[in-house]
Amino acid sequence: MRRVTQQEGESWRALAQRHGFGSAEGRFVLGRFIVEDRDENDLVLCVVTPIPAGLDAETPQLKALPVMFDRTPADEIVVPGRWWQLMFENVSADAAVPAEMRQMAATIAATTICSDVLLPPDSDTVEIGVTDSEGNMRRYEALPPGTRMRARLDRNPLSRLDVRHV
Repeated sequence: MRRVTQQEGESWRALAQRHGFGSAEGRFVLGRFIVEDRDENDLVLCVVTPIPAGLDAETPQLKALPVMFDRTPADEIVVPGRWWQLMFENVSADAAVPAEMRQMAATIAATTICSDVLLPPDSDTVEIGVTDSEGNMRRYEALPPGTRMRARLDRNPLSRLDVRHV
């Protein structure tokens, strides 16, 4: 996990605004991504705003700080399937998101079981500060904007979303 440079932070704010996830004040919603490419079975997702560890539950329970992604015995980074489900639900309800993306997110959230994502041990992660509900700044490990993952949708009645690092 590395620190975010000032130049990175500025480019991330601009990227978030360009995709409708940022405000004029330079704030942005965490955990947003875009679909860069899609075909019959696959979506290529690109992280637009940092995806922090530990925010995969409705009311996250803080672990030791900084909050880190879980790792497999092989040191792969685990992005929980429940996180993907919540993000699709959040995107589908966000009026600032383009209508086509909201509809796609709603469909995926309603019809798909999301699997955990395993990223290689050498995947880039950054340290970000997130203000909690009490106004305290907490440190989190996060996947930075630009991280790409390929999602494969199974064609079963209740689909599975299998996401892999690109």
